[in-house]
Amino acid sequence: MDGDRGATTSGAPTSEHLFGYRAAVDAVVQHLADLPADQAPPEGAVLADAADRPAVRLLLDRLPEGAEGALARIERDVLAFRSSARSNASTPATLLKILLLHQVDVVWWSSVAPFPDDRAVLGSPELTSLRRLQQQRRLPFSFRVGATGLPGRARDYAVRRCAPGRQPQSSGLSFPLARPAMIGLLSEIATAFAQAAAGWRRGLWVNCIVRSNEGQQRLRDLGYSAFLPSAHCVGYAADIEMTWLRRNGVAAPLQQVLTTYRDAGVLNVIDEGQAWHVCLNPAWVGRYEAVARPLLTAAGPVP
Repeated sequence: MDGDRGATTSGAPTSEHLFGYRAAVDAVVQHLADLPADQAPPEGAVLADAADRPAVRLLLDRLPEGAEGALARIERDVLAFRSSARSNASTPATLLKILLLHQVDVVWWSSVAPFPDDRAVLGSPELTSLRRLQQQRRLPFSFRVGATGLPGRARDYAVRRCAPGRQPQSSGLSFPLARPAMIGLLSEIATAFAQAAAGWRRGLWVNCIVRSNEGQQRLRDLGYSAFLPSAHCVGYAADIEMTWLRRNGVAAPLQQVLTTYRDAGVLNVIDEGQAWHVCLNPAWVGRYEAVARPLLTAAGPVP
């Protein structure tokens, strides 16, 4: 992680501003968490607290809808929260934190057109096949592609039944594709994690990278915590499995690795429970494309 430390695109929030924003978010979330468990958050009160914090307003004013529009949207989602097994949040306070931190992704990537539907993802020349790299054993991280047919679901069920701790309990990638910068980033994170958790032999597991707006909306309709706009839908975010690592006692080293990248301004990092969501800062895309280049060159041209 050398070369672009502290870099920002023109007008983008600095590492210092992002540090202040995260601290302000923690304070706003604590305000909500301190309410009695059986008391619904008073309409407008928590978000008014957020609006009064300069670090929050300074970042949210960079959004297309501005701070007022963003806070109104976030408040609607928090007030509508209902606990669900499909939600990444267990309480209104945890949802509020996820939503506020998610706005960093939106600030960074809202000017980039998302993949509107699954066909756009599958036909994009900007994405690289992960299956090919996996088959050539060139990836230092692992993933599974989401099963859509009966044979794939039967295979996943058999793995869970016969070896329940071998892999995470995740649905898998929507598409076995990624931008070169994300391949470089995830490879570097996987290598750093392997060094930090030397006794762990199963490595880093990635649950999600690219989605389309269409796919994201499908997940929302099913009750999952899938936000729009999303950096997944422009290809610059990933969800990294954490619950599986906690069960095996090796989550702390990975959390430290990701926190270091976050504090250096490379990533936005959000604890979403089972997985930690990471989003690449646009200022670092060139750096991680360069990291991926030797790997992709060695893999050879797509047949």
